[in-house]
Amino acid sequence: MNEQSDAGYRYGVPGIIEDRIQISDIYLQDSSTSVASYSIDLSFPELRLYRTLRSREVSLLPGKVEAVLELWEKKYLRHLQHETDRYRRAAVDQLNRDAEGRLQVLNSILETAASITPVADWFIILRRGVFSVTPQDLYGIPDIPPYILTDADGRPADIKRLNQANRPDLEKTQSRFGTLTKLFQPDRVKDAVDQEMQDWSKRRSDIGVANAERRATLKQAQDIYDASKSMFAGERESSAQVLETVKANYDEALSEDFLDFPDACAIEEYCDLLMMAIEYPDEICSNWLLSYAPDRRALHIRLDLPSLDQLDLPKHYEYSSKIAEVVEHRLSEAEIADLCDVVSYQMVLRTMSDLFMVDEADAIDSITCDGEVAVMNPGSDEAASYVVMSVSAGKSDVMKLDIGTESPRALFEQLGGVTAGAPHLVMPVEPVGA
Repeated sequence: MNEQSDAGYRYGVPGIIEDRIQISDIYLQDSSTSVASYSIDLSFPELRLYRTLRSREVSLLPGKVEAVLELWEKKYLRHLQHETDRYRRAAVDQLNRDAEGRLQVLNSILETAASITPVADWFIILRRGVFSVTPQDLYGIPDIPPYILTDADGRPADIKRLNQANRPDLEKTQSRFGTLTKLFQPDRVKDAVDQEMQDWSKRRSDIGVANAERRATLKQAQDIYDASKSMFAGERESSAQVLETVKANYDEALSEDFLDFPDACAIEEYCDLLMMAIEYPDEICSNWLLSYAPDRRALHIRLDLPSLDQLDLPKHYEYSSKIAEVVEHRLSEAEIADLCDVVSYQMVLRTMSDLFMVDEADAIDSITCDGEVAVMNPGSDEAASYVVMSVSAGKSDVMKLDIGTESPRALFEQLGGVTAGAPHLVMPVEPVGA
């Protein structure tokens, strides 16, 4: 587990995805209200995953980052296993079962929602990472100096001292000269002895200075380590206290003395935890931003929907003896479009249904959900998001939907949802209530 940091906040990053992810700085989210909201962007280009995490309490963001990275690590390990199996003849049957299962799950998101209710785990966003610092943090260089010894916790503990130079053997020095030299040129012998002693004295001094520098480097590294660890502990304690306050505010909304205007931050954090608990298939990059208006007891969600390229999935596999590889057959364009549409309708409906179902505080009277699709602008490397479907409904209308008999599109239309065409066509619509 390695770390990345931002403005004093450190995130535990699983080593296997460390070089594959990108984490932005924490920034202030644009808002139509005067309430500050902080965000941080995460992306995993290799798996086409991205998340924008948001909170009115900036200290809760690091824990959310770590929770998402743990999930992405699991997805990446499954991805690696799948890539390995693609080149094994014996894995064809398993690959076909997996492909069939993935498509079945994507087509039955609403049925899954009816049987599995997400649970808000408040403590999933507690700081759980173990404290550590990089050599560059301690020494300003990428590698730990080889003379530094660390303890079991990684704290610089001691140094390898350079051994002091041995005193020269003056008799051996004198023996280099013959009898005549010693007799008639004693000054040469004395100069050699004096030079030997001077060299020895200098070596002793240089080694003493080097060892003193090593001790100074050790002390500096220890001070930095201790200060960083103290800061980390303070951040973790602070975020825990903030989380306890937010949770207490939500619990207050559960009490008999229910407030007419529940704490917006508490409701948003609770709903965010529920959204994090919804398990979508790996092919879906679930991303959202939500805000709560306590005066109207209304929740607004901007939900990212899959694009066509995200659902360009394998339909079945077969082993080719000719090329000695497993050959992948993918969905047709029409099949991808149909899958994209049915997944989009299901994601919007499931999000609204799950949030209403687990609204223990009964703080949400209505939910507005805008489904967005991100597409690359022609001739540009930048993506733009367009609202392609929008719906607003109350709890009773959503909960009475007959998921078992009606199609997702029909259920969406029953709620008065609007689209300008099939979601995969990415035709923008005016959001409901805009």
